[in-house]
Amino acid sequence: MLARAARKKIPFFCHFDLTYHCNLNCVHCYVVAESRPELGTLEIKGILNQLAAAGTLYLTFSGGEIFTREDFFEIGEYARRLHFAVRLLTNGTLVDEAVADRVAALSPDLVAISIYSANSENHDEITTVPGSFARSIEAAKMLTERNVKVKIGGVLMRQNINDYPKVYELAQRIGATFQMDPRLTPKNDGARSPLRFQISNDDLSRVFAEPLFSPQSRDNPTKFHPDGTFGQIPCGAAHMSCYISSYGDVYPCVQFPLPCGNLRKEPFEEIWHHSAEMLKVRSITVSQLPVCCRCGLLPYCNRCPGLAYLEEGDLLSPSTTACQEANILSRIKGGGGE
Repeated sequence: MLARAARKKIPFFCHFDLTYHCNLNCVHCYVVAESRPELGTLEIKGILNQLAAAGTLYLTFSGGEIFTREDFFEIGEYARRLHFAVRLLTNGTLVDEAVADRVAALSPDLVAISIYSANSENHDEITTVPGSFARSIEAAKMLTERNVKVKIGGVLMRQNINDYPKVYELAQRIGATFQMDPRLTPKNDGARSPLRFQISNDDLSRVFAEPLFSPQSRDNPTKFHPDGTFGQIPCGAAHMSCYISSYGDVYPCVQFPLPCGNLRKEPFEEIWHHSAEMLKVRSITVSQLPVCCRCGLLPYCNRCPGLAYLEEGDLLSPSTTACQEANILSRIKGGGGE
């Protein structure tokens, strides 16, 4: 199904940031808010109509913090009437009993809550808001009690590198799934300040040796495979997935800051099918990547074109981060590395 969506250029997945406003101020956050007005309720509903017509199924609402929008449930309920499989990304700190009831009524496909440590002090140091850990954990409990599928996890950094076993145990006790990612990304304006929190190569080797953190086990259905559709395209960005900002800008992916058009100026169908930038990304095949196509580490690689673009300013270049990860994974799997 995913390969067919990619071949037919159906935007099967859409990540939609409803707002860049947030009640936390996490030290590693990639979001840079602008002075432009964010999309209003009617504008968002109009975009959702366009996405439904284009064939989008999985719709992820994120931010910022989605629950800072007073109209969130009006938007969420409208999305469900359009039969999207809705996923919510939240810090959970604004979830109380009433909000939990309304989230459960949406029957979301998933609610992901960011928990950076099972130690409240470590977590709150990362979010910079005292008490955020307790509120996030309580939100996770309230939602699982209402049979909502919850995923707990976040980003592995120098500050929390030794905390992930306890976070996993915490997720197990609550009845949530678990995922933490050791990959930090620059800000969406290209600033590299979040990268100062990257873990060391030794720590990266340690976590990659554990099944929970192997890139091979990440939730990435379009990872490179030597045969078939996903052996020909670098990833699903611009082929079967896209990102919409809270200002209506359309990008190939949330981690691919190449603007392709704005939904206040032109319809989604025009941007998705005819934008010069979208078509440029879509035209790239693995065989056209001058370095990567000849690399012996390709079977171990989780190259992100957006990250390569952020790091090098080049759609065709290797990603320094992906190369580092592939080398480590190759050594772990017995490939020797480079």
